[in-house]
Amino acid sequence: MNVAILTSTDTRHRFFVNAIAGEFNVVAIGYQETGYHPARPNSDRIDERTAEIVRRHFDERVRQESIWFGHDAQSRCDGPESPGRALDIQSLNTSETVDWLNRAATDVVVVYGTSLIKPPLLDGYAKRMINLHLGLSPYYRGTATNFYPLVNDEPEYVGATVQRIDAGIDSGPIIHHARPDITADDMPHTVGCKAILAGIEIVKRALREFESGTLTGVPQWPVENPRLYLRRDYRPGHVVRLYELIDRGLFPRYAARQRLVAPRVHLIP
Repeated sequence: MNVAILTSTDTRHRFFVNAIAGEFNVVAIGYQETGYHPARPNSDRIDERTAEIVRRHFDERVRQESIWFGHDAQSRCDGPESPGRALDIQSLNTSETVDWLNRAATDVVVVYGTSLIKPPLLDGYAKRMINLHLGLSPYYRGTATNFYPLVNDEPEYVGATVQRIDAGIDSGPIIHHARPDITADDMPHTVGCKAILAGIEIVKRALREFESGTLTGVPQWPVENPRLYLRRDYRPGHVVRLYELIDRGLFPRYAARQRLVAPRVHLIP
């Protein structure tokens, strides 16, 4: 089975590539710089205290991802021994991308961390494409959906979803869910890194199911108060609120009631 990966360029994305390539025959890797940088707020519009909290938050993300993923984030899958296998893709949804995947004899495409998939790429590979969404669909869809559950004091909605891709935003049929075990000592980025590792494992499971012809998907179901977050919804004040909740015991409180609260969220294992 020939696997292609479309992803972004951060440490976590390159670790993901290596994790999949360690178990599957990866024939094409497309890296897309999405241009989304919430760590760079307009300092003219926020006060100095808020700017410092935001800076520390995103600096800590870099530090934690280096700790969790930096040991295996080198681009060993696209070196000189495999010319043409990796590609920097600026315009993802083009006929050129489809042609590149076709030339690699791609059987299945794994997507993680790119911009929204649209035609002609969607038309060419929709039935052979799976997406790793960091968040639990259908409860939290869109951008930063392991950040906003914490901001909303709902850690039970932190996790990962492997799903089919359709024309919507994280709205395709669900293949598997996974959630990290959250402890009293966790912080936002340790929880996030745990969710990524859990997501990698269900991607591997989905690929094995695709290869064996047993992959299925469950249409998303109506939920009370579904959340959809877009890039334009982000405010630096969300980061400030998160750390106010942490100061009031966000993670110890949830860890103490996790076994009671978590099962209330319907998931596809």
